[in-house]
Amino acid sequence: MTILSEQSSKPKIQEQPGSTITNDPADLAPPHIDRQWLVKLLQKHSSDPRITPYYEELHAKYPTLKNKALVLAPMVDQSDLPFRLLCRNYGTNLCFTPMIHAKMFQEKQGYRKKFWSFVNGTPPEDRPLIVQLCGSDVPSLLYTMKFIMSSPGGVDGFDLNCGCPQTIAKRGNYGAFLLEKDDGDLVVDVVRKLVKEVGDTIPISVKVRILPTGLDDSLKLYTRLVEAGASMLTIHGRTRFQKGLMTGKADWDAIKKVVELLGHRVPIIANGSISNLDDVRTCLEYSGVDGVMSSEAILEYPALFTETNTEAVGWKRTGPGRLQLAREYVKISESYPPECGGQGNGIKCVRTHIHKFLHEDLTGRNDIRKEIAFAKCHENLYKCFDDIEALNKAEGHVVENEVLAWYMRYRVPRRSESNPIPAKIQRTNDMVQVAHKEQMAVPHHDDKDEDYDAELPCHGCQ
Repeated sequence: MTILSEQSSKPKIQEQPGSTITNDPADLAPPHIDRQWLVKLLQKHSSDPRITPYYEELHAKYPTLKNKALVLAPMVDQSDLPFRLLCRNYGTNLCFTPMIHAKMFQEKQGYRKKFWSFVNGTPPEDRPLIVQLCGSDVPSLLYTMKFIMSSPGGVDGFDLNCGCPQTIAKRGNYGAFLLEKDDGDLVVDVVRKLVKEVGDTIPISVKVRILPTGLDDSLKLYTRLVEAGASMLTIHGRTRFQKGLMTGKADWDAIKKVVELLGHRVPIIANGSISNLDDVRTCLEYSGVDGVMSSEAILEYPALFTETNTEAVGWKRTGPGRLQLAREYVKISESYPPECGGQGNGIKCVRTHIHKFLHEDLTGRNDIRKEIAFAKCHENLYKCFDDIEALNKAEGHVVENEVLAWYMRYRVPRRSESNPIPAKIQRTNDMVQVAHKEQMAVPHHDDKDEDYDAELPCHGCQ
């Protein structure tokens, strides 16, 4: 796939990994990007029988969804191949791989095999697909890109991770900290060089957060990234400080300003505070973005992009229930083991997903939770599902009453004038916002001062 306009030349990149990178600014001018490349990609795959039923139903009902990307986020240890395939069964029309560490991919054969072991690349049913990379070492990034591009199956784009807020990302010179390195000069230089080498052959996008110094500085840096040749920006509407208990609501106003500034040049994807299709539609209409990305909500409920738990259906779960999705995921993982081409943790990866799917079902059922935590095979998991189903039936469980549970651990539901936030919760919210503002006012810490952060797998896109 090319992202050059029809008026531009389209030479194929033939250089081998490790080719010489020029530092001459005249040679680093970005190619002319086709603003419609994302829409064309989605239209190319619009006849996929897994998503056509949702297109036919929802596009007619909600025209704002037409030609919009409904995206599964890149998540360490979570956006594995079987999970991507599950999400594609329920309306997701664009997926990202888990973050791949470019330097480790180049230097460690075992790591490389974990993330790209298919002889023919990723399966054809796993398209369209964007591979997310992290790092700031241009040779290793290019090696990884060209290695993956050489797979017969191919991919549809590469994304540079500039959103991970974990301390390990600071030490590794990637993620959200890369945006702040040398006042943004480093990340702009990296993008420019990557685009110079392969940008006329495949889209190179960047996933970013809002800078701690504010929106004005963020907009200036985003503009520089686009001028360097970035073909798309995914804006996580939070700063790197907003994580865990400090997550808070994503800033859609900031995302809207990015669209107003740069949306005529490249596609903009919104990330954050997407919990159902109502949120998707509201975000699209309010901000004018080209698509929305979900991570934590879709981790718990992969049918997020369908008409379920929305106002139109009385907030009822009209889609598949938790147990049905858990069984479907395990079934897919039997045919496409997570450790084969896209995830290296095997049954551990499967167990992690099950805990999120069934968070509410496992509450107060520590015996079953323990069985899942130590399950060694799929059969063990199926038995746990049967046990949960029997317990739920005895308690009069009704699927249509299911709601998000794990996702809500750092959040409160959206409210309205007729459904205000309870005073106790509002007081807690106010305290969190004050604490966040105080933290933002504190100068950046050095590495040893930031080691209090738990280095958990980064979902990145809450």
